Amino acid sequence: MTGGHEAVRRLLGAYVLGGIDDDDQATVDAHLSTCAECRAEVGRLAAVPELLQRLPPGPAAPLEPPSRAGLDALLRRARPRRLPVVALTALATACVVLALVAAVLSLRPVRQAQPQAQPSATAPAGTVVQIVAAEGSGLSGRATLVPRQWGVSVSLELAGLPGEGPYVMRVLGRGGQAEQAACWGRTTTAQARVTGASSIQLSNVDSITVSDHDGSLLGSARLA
Repeated sequence: MTGGHEAVRRLLGAYVLGGIDDDDQATVDAHLSTCAECRAEVGRLAAVPELLQRLPPGPAAPLEPPSRAGLDALLRRARPRRLPVVALTALATACVVLALVAAVLSLRPVRQAQPQAQPSATAPAGTVVQIVAAEGSGLSGRATLVPRQWGVSVSLELAGLPGEGPYVMRVLGRGGQAEQAACWGRTTTAQARVTGASSIQLSNVDSITVSDHDGSLLGSARLA
């Protein structure tokens, strides 16, 4: 595929989920190295893998993206109730998210036809560091950092998240720079698997931090 902005943007959901081939991966990596807007979009999509982790095992039931006619009918039924604009916007957003999940689920039967492998065997090669809880925090987990042409991707596996969130992951550089790599909300299990991204190259990453909505440090992982 060509590396045009809109073409790459349509691939970002599958990119975060690891569902594109090597050629498209290289194209997206090259585009992200120069496009702050798409890097920010990768950060916003970081919570999608966690949502898919909650799906029950086994073959996925077939899902179809909502049609325009179906969406129009849904909005017509909502209008007599005089829902606020915010609610209608949320409803439309939910339909878009459903379409994304439906597209991802359509890949699941092919993937599940292969023998299930241990997570460590299928995870991309990268640098793994353990999360050290801050004083008074029960956070635990690890961070896997994978070098990219445009910077670094960071996959978190966390347990013991307190409160309601939201939570923020930041990547800190050796030169003192700091970038927000991901933001996500509360889960019912106080656990989360989140993938974020930063333009800081892996060789320049000093540490990863996880904070709560007040900015209080919950835990960190320092690279050697």
